[in-house]
Amino acid sequence: MKLNAVALTMTVLLAGCATGGPLASARPQECNPEVERLQAQLAAEVAERQRVTRAAARREDTLRKQLEAMKSIERGILERDDRVRTETR
Repeated sequence: MKLNAVALTMTVLLAGCATGGPLASARPQECNPEVERLQAQLAAEVAERQRVTRAAARREDTLRKQLEAMKSIERGILERDDRVRTETR
């Protein structure tokens, strides 16, 4: 949501630069700070999303390994129970 608000604000500012809207007297080089600000903000947002995605992938990997370990334990218990049942017959 934060990215959308920032992108909308920056788009309006850039559109003004490009069309001579609210910044009608602005020359293209005067719009450069706005472009640089947008670039920096978007780079920060992309970096944050990548960080969150990597963290989620690590968490998923950890949970998958834990699940596999639990399945292995369960298989061992079931095999032991089968052996005990066959030995008592």
